[in-house]
Amino acid sequence: MSATTARLLEVACEIAGGEAALAARLGIDTVLLAAYRANRRPLPDPVLLAAVDIILADRKLSAVPRPGAVEK
Repeated sequence: MSATTARLLEVACEIAGGEAALAARLGIDTVLLAAYRANRRPLPDPVLLAAVDIILADRKLSAVPRPGAVEK
């Protein structure tokens, strides 16, 4: 696994609220997620893309101004 992929899974895990929450959002169990993160199993593209979607959705929500927020 590349360093970029490892970082992507790390960030997705932080956004989701931990390994168990990320595994649930990805539709896999925690043992399998741990195997992917430890590079013991190859990460399938659909799981990778789902992790990317989690990050992009979080970034999109972060970019939306909150009601009443003052823009600088």
